[in-house]
Amino acid sequence: MTADGSSSFAKKKKGKVMWAIVAVVVVAALIGSVVAYTVYNNNQNKVSNIYFYNWWATDGKVALTKTVAAFHSKYPQYQEVSTLKPGAGGIAARLAILDLIQSGQAPNTFQANFGSDMISYAEAAPHGLGSFVNMTPVAQSMGLMTSAVPSVIHAGMYNGTMLSLPVDTHRASMLYFNPQVLRAHNLPIPTNLTQLLNETAALEAAGLTPWMVPGNDNGWDQLNLWESIFLSLAGPQLYDQIPYGTLNLSSPTVQNYIYQTNQILLQFTSKNYNYAGASTLTWSEAISHVVSGQAAFQVNGNFYVNYAYDYLNTTTYPAVAPYTNWTNVTLMEMPFPGTSSYYNLVIDSVAVPTGASSQSGLLFAKYFSSFAGQQIFTKWKAVTFYNNVTKNYYNDPAQWTDYQALLSTPSNDFVMSFPGGLFPSVFSAVDTAFTGLTQGGASDLSTWNTTFATQMSSEKSQWLTANQMGLGFWGTLSNPLGGYLPPWVNATAAVSHRAAASSSSVQGTAPIAGHQAQAVSAPVIAIRSLGNLVTGTSLLKADVAMQSLRQMWA
Repeated sequence: MTADGSSSFAKKKKGKVMWAIVAVVVVAALIGSVVAYTVYNNNQNKVSNIYFYNWWATDGKVALTKTVAAFHSKYPQYQEVSTLKPGAGGIAARLAILDLIQSGQAPNTFQANFGSDMISYAEAAPHGLGSFVNMTPVAQSMGLMTSAVPSVIHAGMYNGTMLSLPVDTHRASMLYFNPQVLRAHNLPIPTNLTQLLNETAALEAAGLTPWMVPGNDNGWDQLNLWESIFLSLAGPQLYDQIPYGTLNLSSPTVQNYIYQTNQILLQFTSKNYNYAGASTLTWSEAISHVVSGQAAFQVNGNFYVNYAYDYLNTTTYPAVAPYTNWTNVTLMEMPFPGTSSYYNLVIDSVAVPTGASSQSGLLFAKYFSSFAGQQIFTKWKAVTFYNNVTKNYYNDPAQWTDYQALLSTPSNDFVMSFPGGLFPSVFSAVDTAFTGLTQGGASDLSTWNTTFATQMSSEKSQWLTANQMGLGFWGTLSNPLGGYLPPWVNATAAVSHRAAASSSSVQGTAPIAGHQAQAVSAPVIAIRSLGNLVTGTSLLKADVAMQSLRQMWA
Protein backbone atom coordinates (compact mmCIF):
# COMPACT_ATOMS: atom_id res chain seq x y z
CA MET A 1 0.00 0.00 0.00
CA THR A 2 1.42 3.38 -0.93
CA ALA A 3 1.03 6.69 0.89
CA ASP A 4 -1.94 7.69 -1.28
CA GLY A 5 -3.68 4.41 -0.59
CA SER A 6 -3.21 2.80 -4.04
CA SER A 7 -1.51 -0.50 -4.61
CA SER A 8 1.63 -0.83 -6.77
CA PHE A 9 -0.27 -3.28 -9.01
CA ALA A 10 -2.97 -0.69 -9.81
CA LYS A 11 -0.32 1.88 -10.60
CA LYS A 12 1.43 -0.44 -13.03
CA LYS A 13 -1.86 -1.19 -14.76
CA LYS A 14 -2.60 2.50 -15.21
CA GLY A 15 0.83 3.06 -16.78
CA LYS A 16 0.29 0.30 -19.35
CA VAL A 17 -3.03 1.82 -20.38
CA MET A 18 -1.40 5.20 -20.94
CA TRP A 19 1.37 3.67 -23.07
CA ALA A 20 -1.25 1.85 -25.14
CA ILE A 21 -3.05 5.14 -25.81
CA VAL A 22 0.23 6.79 -26.81
CA ALA A 23 1.01 3.89 -29.14
CA VAL A 24 -2.39 4.17 -30.84
CA VAL A 25 -1.89 7.91 -31.34
CA VAL A 26 1.59 7.39 -32.80
CA VAL A 27 0.39 4.64 -35.17
CA ALA A 28 -2.53 6.83 -36.29
CA ALA A 29 -0.17 9.71 -36.93
CA LEU A 30 2.13 7.47 -38.94
CA ILE A 31 -0.78 6.14 -41.01
CA GLY A 32 -1.98 9.71 -41.59
CA SER A 33 1.50 10.73 -42.74
CA VAL A 34 1.70 7.81 -45.13
CA VAL A 35 -1.74 8.63 -46.56
CA ALA A 36 -0.87 12.31 -46.88
CA TYR A 37 2.44 11.49 -48.55
CA THR A 38 0.72 9.11 -50.95
CA VAL A 39 -1.90 11.71 -51.89
CA TYR A 40 0.81 14.34 -52.32
CA ASN A 41 2.94 11.98 -54.38
CA ASN A 42 -0.03 11.04 -56.57
CA ASN A 43 -0.85 14.71 -57.10
CA GLN A 44 2.76 15.35 -58.06
CA ASN A 45 2.65 12.54 -60.60
CA LYS A 46 -0.72 13.57 -62.01
CA VAL A 47 -0.48 15.10 -65.50
CA SER A 48 -2.91 17.88 -66.43
CA ASN A 49 -3.72 18.52 -70.07
CA ILE A 50 -3.35 21.95 -71.67
CA TYR A 51 -5.40 22.05 -74.84
CA PHE A 52 -3.90 24.14 -77.62
CA TYR A 53 -6.00 24.95 -80.69
CA ASN A 54 -3.78 25.54 -83.74
CA TRP A 55 -3.40 25.06 -87.50
CA TRP A 56 0.16 23.66 -87.71
CA ALA A 57 -0.61 20.54 -89.72
CA THR A 58 2.59 20.68 -91.81
CA ASP A 59 4.71 23.80 -91.41
CA GLY A 60 5.22 24.16 -87.68
CA LYS A 61 4.23 20.61 -86.80
CA VAL A 62 7.81 19.44 -86.17
CA ALA A 63 8.70 22.65 -84.35
CA LEU A 64 5.64 22.38 -82.09
CA THR A 65 6.33 18.73 -81.27
CA LYS A 66 9.87 19.54 -80.15
CA THR A 67 8.76 22.56 -78.13
CA VAL A 68 5.99 20.63 -76.39
CA ALA A 69 8.46 17.87 -75.44
CA ALA A 70 10.79 20.46 -73.90
CA PHE A 71 7.88 22.09 -72.05
CA HIS A 72 6.77 18.75 -70.58
CA SER A 73 10.35 17.98 -69.55
CA LYS A 74 10.49 21.26 -67.60
CA TYR A 75 6.93 20.99 -66.26
CA PRO A 76 6.15 17.24 -66.09
CA GLN A 77 2.82 17.91 -64.37
CA TYR A 78 1.50 19.41 -67.62
CA GLN A 79 1.07 18.01 -71.11
CA GLU A 80 0.01 19.99 -74.15
CA VAL A 81 -2.68 18.40 -76.32
CA SER A 82 -3.15 19.85 -79.80
CA THR A 83 -6.55 20.45 -81.30
CA LEU A 84 -5.70 20.74 -84.97
CA LYS A 85 -7.65 22.62 -87.65
CA PRO A 86 -5.48 22.68 -90.80
CA GLY A 87 -5.78 25.05 -93.74
CA ALA A 88 -3.59 27.53 -95.63
CA GLY A 89 -3.19 30.78 -93.74
CA GLY A 90 -4.99 29.25 -90.76
CA ILE A 91 -8.25 30.73 -92.00
CA ALA A 92 -10.33 27.62 -91.16
CA ALA A 93 -8.92 27.54 -87.62
CA ARG A 94 -9.25 31.29 -87.15
CA LEU A 95 -12.93 31.25 -88.10
CA ALA A 96 -13.54 28.15 -85.93
CA ILE A 97 -11.88 29.87 -82.94
CA LEU A 98 -14.00 32.95 -83.59
CA ASP A 99 -17.17 30.81 -83.48
CA LEU A 100 -16.08 29.08 -80.25
CA ILE A 101 -15.28 32.40 -78.56
CA GLN A 102 -18.58 33.91 -79.67
CA SER A 103 -20.45 30.98 -78.12
CA GLY A 104 -18.53 31.27 -74.85
CA GLN A 105 -16.53 28.06 -75.39
CA ALA A 106 -13.03 29.44 -76.05
CA PRO A 107 -10.20 26.85 -76.12
CA ASN A 108 -7.78 26.64 -73.13
CA THR A 109 -5.09 28.23 -75.30
CA PHE A 110 -5.00 28.91 -79.00
CA GLN A 111 -2.80 30.07 -81.84
CA ALA A 112 -3.49 33.57 -83.13
CA ASN A 113 -1.88 35.77 -85.71
CA PHE A 114 -0.38 38.96 -84.36
CA GLY A 115 -2.46 41.47 -86.27
CA SER A 116 -6.23 41.65 -86.24
CA ASP A 117 -7.13 38.21 -84.85
CA MET A 118 -7.29 39.17 -81.18
CA ILE A 119 -9.27 42.34 -81.89
CA SER A 120 -11.81 40.25 -83.77
CA TYR A 121 -12.00 37.82 -80.87
CA ALA A 122 -12.34 40.59 -78.29
CA GLU A 123 -15.19 42.11 -80.31
CA ALA A 124 -16.94 38.72 -80.42
CA ALA A 125 -16.26 37.49 -76.87
CA PRO A 126 -19.12 37.60 -74.31
CA HIS A 127 -17.01 39.68 -71.90
CA GLY A 128 -14.96 41.62 -74.40
CA LEU A 129 -11.39 42.29 -73.29
CA GLY A 130 -12.13 40.59 -69.99
CA SER A 131 -12.40 37.27 -71.81
CA PHE A 132 -8.62 37.13 -72.33
CA VAL A 133 -5.53 37.39 -70.17
CA ASN A 134 -3.96 40.83 -70.54
CA MET A 135 -0.47 40.02 -71.77
CA THR A 136 0.92 43.56 -71.41
CA PRO A 137 2.21 43.11 -67.82
CA VAL A 138 3.26 39.54 -68.68
CA ALA A 139 5.39 40.76 -71.59
CA GLN A 140 6.85 43.48 -69.39
CA SER A 141 7.77 40.98 -66.66
CA MET A 142 9.42 38.75 -69.28
CA GLY A 143 11.50 41.68 -70.56
CA LEU A 144 10.00 41.58 -74.06
CA MET A 145 9.66 45.35 -74.19
CA THR A 146 13.43 45.69 -74.24
CA SER A 147 14.72 42.32 -75.48
CA ALA A 148 12.49 41.92 -78.55
CA VAL A 149 12.46 43.77 -81.86
CA PRO A 150 10.03 46.65 -81.13
CA SER A 151 8.10 46.39 -84.41
CA VAL A 152 7.29 42.74 -83.70
CA ILE A 153 5.82 43.67 -80.33
CA HIS A 154 3.91 46.58 -81.87
CA ALA A 155 2.34 44.21 -84.41
CA GLY A 156 0.51 42.48 -81.55
CA MET A 157 -0.14 45.56 -79.43
CA TYR A 158 -3.36 47.54 -79.81
CA ASN A 159 -2.92 51.09 -78.54
CA GLY A 160 -0.50 49.69 -75.96
CA THR A 161 -2.49 46.56 -75.01
CA MET A 162 -1.27 43.02 -75.79
CA LEU A 163 -3.71 40.12 -75.81
CA SER A 164 -1.32 37.31 -76.83
CA LEU A 165 2.39 36.47 -76.65
CA PRO A 166 4.52 36.12 -79.82
CA VAL A 167 6.18 32.80 -80.62
CA ASP A 168 7.96 33.51 -83.93
CA THR A 169 8.45 36.01 -86.76
CA HIS A 170 7.92 35.17 -90.43
CA ARG A 171 8.70 37.27 -93.47
CA ALA A 172 6.02 37.28 -96.17
CA SER A 173 6.41 38.38 -99.80
CA MET A 174 9.33 36.07 -100.52
CA LEU A 175 10.24 34.80 -103.99
CA TYR A 176 11.33 31.14 -104.23
CA PHE A 177 13.20 29.78 -107.23
CA ASN A 178 15.66 27.16 -108.42
CA PRO A 179 18.80 29.12 -109.38
CA GLN A 180 19.95 26.36 -111.73
CA VAL A 181 16.93 27.03 -113.97
CA LEU A 182 17.93 30.67 -114.34
CA ARG A 183 21.59 29.77 -114.83
CA ALA A 184 20.75 27.33 -117.62
CA HIS A 185 19.12 30.16 -119.56
CA ASN A 186 21.70 32.84 -118.70
CA LEU A 187 19.17 34.81 -116.67
CA PRO A 188 20.24 36.81 -113.61
CA ILE A 189 18.43 36.66 -110.28
CA PRO A 190 15.70 39.34 -110.69
CA THR A 191 16.18 42.30 -108.37
CA ASN A 192 13.25 44.45 -109.50
CA LEU A 193 9.75 43.95 -110.87
CA THR A 194 10.67 44.97 -114.41
CA GLN A 195 13.36 42.30 -114.52
CA LEU A 196 10.98 39.69 -113.13
CA LEU A 197 8.42 40.50 -115.81
CA ASN A 198 11.03 40.25 -118.56
CA GLU A 199 12.40 36.94 -117.27
CA THR A 200 8.88 35.54 -117.03
CA ALA A 201 8.42 36.23 -120.74
CA ALA A 202 11.88 34.88 -121.61
CA LEU A 203 11.31 31.59 -119.81
CA GLU A 204 7.92 31.11 -121.44
CA ALA A 205 9.45 31.81 -124.86
CA ALA A 206 12.08 29.14 -124.15
CA GLY A 207 9.32 26.58 -123.52
CA LEU A 208 9.61 26.54 -119.71
CA THR A 209 6.95 27.15 -117.08
CA PRO A 210 7.76 30.46 -115.38
CA TRP A 211 5.33 30.30 -112.43
CA MET A 212 3.90 28.03 -109.80
CA VAL A 213 0.77 29.59 -108.28
CA PRO A 214 -1.20 26.78 -106.57
CA GLY A 215 -4.97 26.86 -106.93
CA ASN A 216 -6.21 24.51 -104.22
CA ASP A 217 -5.87 26.79 -101.18
CA ASN A 218 -9.05 28.82 -101.71
CA GLY A 219 -7.15 31.82 -103.06
CA TRP A 220 -4.45 32.03 -100.38
CA ASP A 221 -1.54 31.71 -102.83
CA GLN A 222 -3.02 34.32 -105.17
CA LEU A 223 -3.46 36.69 -102.23
CA ASN A 224 0.22 36.25 -101.28
CA LEU A 225 1.22 37.07 -104.83
CA TRP A 226 -1.14 40.06 -105.13
CA GLU A 227 0.05 41.72 -101.93
CA SER A 228 3.69 41.22 -102.95
CA ILE A 229 3.13 42.87 -106.33
CA PHE A 230 1.23 45.77 -104.74
CA LEU A 231 3.92 46.32 -102.11
CA SER A 232 6.58 46.35 -104.85
CA LEU A 233 4.65 48.89 -106.92
CA ALA A 234 3.15 51.18 -104.28
CA GLY A 235 5.55 50.94 -101.34
CA PRO A 236 4.75 50.56 -97.64
CA GLN A 237 2.85 53.79 -96.99
CA LEU A 238 -0.07 52.88 -99.24
CA TYR A 239 0.26 49.20 -98.36
CA ASP A 240 -0.10 50.10 -94.64
CA GLN A 241 -3.55 51.50 -95.35
CA ILE A 242 -5.06 48.28 -96.71
CA PRO A 243 -5.16 46.35 -93.39
CA TYR A 244 -6.86 49.41 -91.85
CA GLY A 245 -9.33 49.75 -94.73
CA THR A 246 -8.27 53.37 -95.23
CA LEU A 247 -6.83 53.09 -98.74
CA ASN A 248 -8.40 55.83 -100.88
CA LEU A 249 -9.92 53.82 -103.73
CA SER A 250 -11.01 57.03 -105.49
CA SER A 251 -7.43 58.20 -105.94
CA PRO A 252 -6.21 57.85 -109.56
CA THR A 253 -2.77 56.92 -108.19
CA VAL A 254 -4.22 54.12 -106.07
CA GLN A 255 -6.41 52.93 -108.94
CA ASN A 256 -3.36 52.78 -111.17
CA TYR A 257 -1.43 50.66 -108.68
CA ILE A 258 -4.38 48.29 -108.24
CA TYR A 259 -4.84 48.06 -111.98
CA GLN A 260 -1.19 47.18 -112.54
CA THR A 261 -1.24 44.69 -109.67
CA ASN A 262 -4.32 42.96 -111.07
CA GLN A 263 -2.84 42.74 -114.55
CA ILE A 264 0.49 41.31 -113.41
CA LEU A 265 -1.33 38.77 -111.22
CA LEU A 266 -3.44 37.70 -114.18
CA GLN A 267 -0.33 37.33 -116.28
CA PHE A 268 1.50 35.14 -113.78
CA THR A 269 -1.57 32.95 -113.22
CA SER A 270 -2.57 32.63 -116.89
CA LYS A 271 -2.40 29.28 -118.67
CA ASN A 272 0.61 30.50 -120.66
CA TYR A 273 2.69 31.19 -117.58
CA ASN A 274 1.39 29.10 -114.68
CA TYR A 275 2.20 25.42 -114.07
CA ALA A 276 -0.29 23.20 -115.88
CA GLY A 277 -1.32 21.22 -112.79
CA ALA A 278 -1.27 24.14 -110.36
CA SER A 279 -5.05 24.26 -109.92
CA THR A 280 -5.05 20.94 -108.02
CA LEU A 281 -2.08 21.70 -105.77
CA THR A 282 -1.86 23.20 -102.29
CA TRP A 283 1.04 25.44 -101.26
CA SER A 284 2.81 22.57 -99.49
CA GLU A 285 2.47 20.27 -102.49
CA ALA A 286 3.69 22.86 -104.96
CA ILE A 287 7.21 23.69 -103.82
CA SER A 288 8.65 20.32 -104.85
CA HIS A 289 7.97 21.31 -108.48
CA VAL A 290 10.14 24.39 -108.03
CA VAL A 291 12.89 22.36 -106.36
CA SER A 292 12.84 19.93 -109.30
CA GLY A 293 12.95 22.77 -111.85
CA GLN A 294 9.48 22.17 -113.33
CA ALA A 295 8.54 25.76 -112.50
CA ALA A 296 10.83 28.73 -112.03
CA PHE A 297 9.17 31.05 -109.49
CA GLN A 298 6.77 30.86 -106.56
CA VAL A 299 5.76 33.43 -103.96
CA ASN A 300 5.10 32.62 -100.33
CA GLY A 301 6.18 33.54 -96.84
CA ASN A 302 9.32 31.96 -95.42
CA PHE A 303 7.10 29.13 -94.16
CA TYR A 304 8.58 27.30 -97.13
CA VAL A 305 12.07 27.26 -95.66
CA ASN A 306 11.15 24.95 -92.81
CA TYR A 307 8.64 22.92 -94.79
CA ALA A 308 11.30 22.09 -97.40
CA TYR A 309 13.76 21.14 -94.66
CA ASP A 310 11.31 18.94 -92.73
CA TYR A 311 9.53 17.19 -95.60
CA LEU A 312 11.67 17.51 -98.75
CA ASN A 313 15.12 17.17 -97.20
CA THR A 314 15.96 20.41 -99.00
CA THR A 315 17.98 23.27 -97.59
CA THR A 316 16.94 26.79 -98.59
CA TYR A 317 19.67 29.34 -99.21
CA PRO A 318 19.39 33.12 -99.35
CA ALA A 319 20.10 34.72 -102.72
CA VAL A 320 23.40 36.22 -101.58
CA ALA A 321 27.06 35.38 -102.07
CA PRO A 322 28.60 32.86 -101.87
CA TYR A 323 25.45 30.74 -102.34
CA THR A 324 24.54 32.41 -105.64
CA ASN A 325 27.66 30.86 -107.18
CA TRP A 326 26.99 27.32 -105.93
CA THR A 327 25.81 24.84 -108.55
CA ASN A 328 24.21 22.34 -106.17
CA VAL A 329 21.55 24.67 -104.70
CA THR A 330 18.00 23.79 -105.79
CA LEU A 331 15.98 26.23 -103.66
CA MET A 332 16.67 29.89 -102.96
CA GLU A 333 14.63 32.64 -101.39
CA MET A 334 14.76 36.41 -101.59
CA PRO A 335 12.34 39.27 -100.91
CA PHE A 336 9.94 39.71 -103.81
CA PRO A 337 11.67 42.02 -106.33
CA GLY A 338 11.18 45.63 -105.28
CA THR A 339 10.43 44.83 -101.61
CA SER A 340 13.89 44.08 -100.23
CA SER A 341 13.88 47.24 -98.09
CA TYR A 342 10.63 46.25 -96.36
CA TYR A 343 9.81 43.49 -93.87
CA ASN A 344 6.33 42.04 -94.37
CA LEU A 345 5.38 40.53 -91.02
CA VAL A 346 3.50 37.30 -90.26
CA ILE A 347 3.76 36.52 -86.55
CA ASP A 348 2.31 33.57 -84.67
CA SER A 349 1.27 34.01 -81.06
CA VAL A 350 -0.47 32.19 -78.21
CA ALA A 351 -3.54 33.60 -76.47
CA VAL A 352 -5.02 32.50 -73.15
CA PRO A 353 -8.69 33.05 -72.23
CA THR A 354 -9.51 33.94 -68.63
CA GLY A 355 -11.03 31.17 -66.53
CA ALA A 356 -10.18 28.01 -64.62
CA SER A 357 -7.36 26.95 -66.94
CA SER A 358 -5.77 30.37 -67.42
CA GLN A 359 -2.84 29.75 -65.06
CA SER A 360 -1.69 26.56 -66.77
CA GLY A 361 -2.36 28.10 -70.18
CA LEU A 362 -0.30 31.15 -69.26
CA LEU A 363 2.57 28.93 -68.12
CA PHE A 364 2.57 27.27 -71.54
CA ALA A 365 2.37 30.59 -73.41
CA LYS A 366 5.21 32.11 -71.37
CA TYR A 367 7.49 29.13 -71.96
CA PHE A 368 6.69 29.17 -75.67
CA SER A 369 7.55 32.88 -75.85
CA SER A 370 10.60 32.69 -73.58
CA PHE A 371 14.15 32.78 -74.91
CA ALA A 372 14.57 29.10 -73.98
CA GLY A 373 11.39 28.15 -75.84
CA GLN A 374 12.36 30.26 -78.82
CA GLN A 375 15.70 28.51 -79.27
CA ILE A 376 13.79 25.26 -79.71
CA PHE A 377 10.76 26.38 -81.70
CA THR A 378 12.39 28.85 -84.10
CA LYS A 379 15.27 26.54 -84.89
CA TRP A 380 12.61 24.64 -86.82
CA LYS A 381 10.27 27.47 -87.81
CA ALA A 382 10.66 31.12 -88.90
CA VAL A 383 13.01 33.26 -86.76
CA THR A 384 12.91 34.58 -83.23
CA PHE A 385 11.93 38.11 -82.26
CA TYR A 386 14.62 38.39 -79.56
CA ASN A 387 17.20 40.98 -80.54
CA ASN A 388 20.22 39.45 -78.81
CA VAL A 389 20.91 36.25 -80.79
CA THR A 390 24.57 36.14 -81.80
CA LYS A 391 24.96 32.44 -82.58
CA ASN A 392 23.31 30.97 -85.67
CA TYR A 393 21.27 28.07 -84.24
CA TYR A 394 18.92 27.80 -87.24
CA ASN A 395 18.61 24.77 -89.53
CA ASP A 396 18.70 26.77 -92.77
CA PRO A 397 21.05 29.55 -93.93
CA ALA A 398 17.97 31.44 -95.18
CA GLN A 399 16.65 31.72 -91.61
CA TRP A 400 19.79 33.47 -90.40
CA THR A 401 19.60 35.97 -93.26
CA ASP A 402 15.91 36.63 -92.51
CA TYR A 403 16.78 37.17 -88.84
CA GLN A 404 19.56 39.65 -89.64
CA ALA A 405 17.16 41.53 -91.93
CA LEU A 406 14.63 41.67 -89.08
CA LEU A 407 17.21 43.38 -86.87
CA SER A 408 18.32 45.88 -89.51
CA THR A 409 14.98 46.98 -90.99
CA PRO A 410 14.01 50.55 -89.99
CA SER A 411 10.79 50.69 -87.97
CA ASN A 412 8.90 52.61 -90.69
CA ASP A 413 9.59 49.86 -93.24
CA PHE A 414 7.69 47.12 -91.43
CA VAL A 415 4.29 46.21 -92.85
CA MET A 416 1.62 43.72 -91.82
CA SER A 417 0.95 40.88 -94.25
CA PHE A 418 -2.69 40.45 -95.27
CA PRO A 419 -3.06 36.91 -93.83
CA GLY A 420 -2.39 38.34 -90.36
CA GLY A 421 -3.36 41.95 -90.87
CA LEU A 422 -6.88 41.53 -92.22
CA PHE A 423 -9.71 40.57 -89.89
CA PRO A 424 -10.54 36.85 -90.29
CA SER A 425 -13.91 37.47 -91.96
CA VAL A 426 -12.40 40.01 -94.39
CA PHE A 427 -9.43 37.78 -95.12
CA SER A 428 -11.75 34.86 -95.88
CA ALA A 429 -13.85 36.93 -98.31
CA VAL A 430 -10.84 38.43 -100.10
CA ASP A 431 -9.15 35.04 -100.17
CA THR A 432 -12.14 33.44 -101.89
CA ALA A 433 -12.45 36.32 -104.35
CA PHE A 434 -8.93 35.63 -105.63
CA THR A 435 -10.01 32.17 -106.72
CA GLY A 436 -12.69 33.71 -108.91
CA LEU A 437 -10.28 36.29 -110.31
CA THR A 438 -7.67 33.78 -111.40
CA GLN A 439 -10.24 31.34 -112.76
CA GLY A 440 -12.31 33.92 -114.58
CA GLY A 441 -9.40 36.07 -115.70
CA ALA A 442 -10.00 39.58 -117.02
CA SER A 443 -13.76 38.95 -117.22
CA ASP A 444 -13.89 38.68 -113.41
CA LEU A 445 -12.02 41.94 -112.72
CA SER A 446 -15.19 43.90 -112.05
CA THR A 447 -16.40 41.35 -109.47
CA TRP A 448 -13.00 41.27 -107.77
CA ASN A 449 -12.75 45.07 -107.59
CA THR A 450 -16.24 45.30 -106.09
CA THR A 451 -15.38 42.63 -103.50
CA PHE A 452 -12.15 44.41 -102.62
CA ALA A 453 -13.94 47.74 -102.12
CA THR A 454 -16.67 46.11 -100.01
CA GLN A 455 -14.18 44.31 -97.79
CA MET A 456 -12.07 47.44 -97.30
CA SER A 457 -15.21 49.09 -95.93
CA SER A 458 -15.78 46.11 -93.62
CA GLU A 459 -12.15 46.22 -92.45
CA LYS A 460 -12.45 49.89 -91.56
CA SER A 461 -15.76 49.29 -89.77
CA GLN A 462 -14.22 46.60 -87.55
CA TRP A 463 -11.32 48.90 -86.70
CA LEU A 464 -13.75 51.66 -85.72
CA THR A 465 -15.42 49.20 -83.36
CA ALA A 466 -11.99 48.33 -81.96
CA ASN A 467 -11.29 52.03 -81.51
CA GLN A 468 -14.36 52.34 -79.29
CA MET A 469 -12.81 49.60 -77.12
CA GLY A 470 -9.54 51.55 -76.90
CA LEU A 471 -7.78 49.24 -79.39
CA GLY A 472 -7.82 51.48 -82.45
CA PHE A 473 -4.40 50.83 -83.98
CA TRP A 474 -1.26 48.70 -83.84
CA GLY A 475 1.50 49.77 -81.48
CA THR A 476 1.51 52.88 -79.31
CA LEU A 477 1.01 56.55 -80.07
CA SER A 478 4.76 57.13 -79.94
CA ASN A 479 5.52 53.97 -81.95
CA PRO A 480 2.69 52.86 -84.23
CA LEU A 481 3.51 49.90 -86.44
CA GLY A 482 5.21 51.08 -89.63
CA GLY A 483 4.89 54.70 -88.52
CA TYR A 484 1.26 54.82 -89.66
CA LEU A 485 -1.66 56.06 -87.57
CA PRO A 486 -5.17 55.65 -89.04
CA PRO A 487 -7.30 58.81 -89.30
CA TRP A 488 -9.61 57.91 -86.41
CA VAL A 489 -6.78 58.25 -83.90
CA ASN A 490 -6.96 61.48 -81.93
CA ALA A 491 -5.71 64.24 -84.26
CA THR A 492 -3.68 66.02 -81.59
CA ALA A 493 -1.96 62.78 -80.60
CA ALA A 494 -1.22 62.01 -84.25
CA VAL A 495 0.37 65.42 -84.83
CA SER A 496 2.50 65.00 -81.70
CA HIS A 497 3.58 61.55 -82.87
CA ARG A 498 4.58 62.76 -86.31
CA ALA A 499 6.65 65.57 -84.82
CA ALA A 500 8.42 63.08 -82.56
CA ALA A 501 8.95 60.60 -85.39
CA SER A 502 10.58 63.20 -87.63
CA SER A 503 13.31 63.79 -85.04
CA SER A 504 13.69 60.22 -83.81
CA SER A 505 16.98 58.40 -84.26
CA VAL A 506 16.07 55.19 -82.42
CA GLN A 507 16.98 52.09 -84.47
CA GLY A 508 17.39 54.21 -87.59
CA THR A 509 13.76 55.35 -87.51
CA ALA A 510 12.94 57.63 -90.43
CA PRO A 511 10.20 60.28 -90.54
CA ILE A 512 6.76 58.98 -91.41
CA ALA A 513 6.91 60.82 -94.70
CA GLY A 514 9.94 58.70 -95.54
CA HIS A 515 7.85 55.98 -97.18
CA GLN A 516 8.70 56.08 -100.86
CA ALA A 517 6.68 54.24 -103.48
CA GLN A 518 8.36 52.94 -106.59
CA ALA A 519 7.93 55.02 -109.72
CA VAL A 520 5.02 53.84 -111.83
CA SER A 521 6.92 54.18 -115.08
CA ALA A 522 9.24 51.16 -114.83
CA PRO A 523 6.54 48.47 -114.44
CA VAL A 524 4.38 50.17 -117.07
CA ILE A 525 7.28 50.10 -119.53
CA ALA A 526 7.85 46.43 -118.75
CA ILE A 527 4.16 45.63 -119.17
CA ARG A 528 3.96 47.36 -122.54
CA SER A 529 7.14 45.66 -123.72
CA LEU A 530 5.50 42.29 -123.12
CA GLY A 531 2.54 43.12 -125.34
CA ASN A 532 -0.55 41.30 -124.13
CA LEU A 533 -0.65 40.63 -120.39
CA VAL A 534 -3.42 38.08 -120.47
CA THR A 535 -4.31 35.82 -123.36
CA GLY A 536 -6.99 37.51 -125.44
CA THR A 537 -6.75 40.85 -123.58
CA SER A 538 -5.14 43.62 -125.57
CA LEU A 539 -3.64 46.76 -124.13
CA LEU A 540 -6.53 48.68 -125.65
CA LYS A 541 -9.02 46.51 -123.76
CA ALA A 542 -6.90 46.88 -120.63
CA ASP A 543 -7.02 50.67 -120.94
CA VAL A 544 -10.81 50.51 -121.30
CA ALA A 545 -10.94 48.29 -118.20
CA MET A 546 -8.89 50.90 -116.36
CA GLN A 547 -11.38 53.63 -117.25
CA SER A 548 -14.22 51.39 -116.05
CA LEU A 549 -12.37 50.82 -112.80
CA ARG A 550 -11.98 54.54 -112.22
CA GLN A 551 -15.67 55.16 -112.89
CA MET A 552 -16.71 52.39 -110.47
CA TRP A 553 -14.61 53.82 -107.62
CA ALA A 554 -15.21 57.49 -108.40
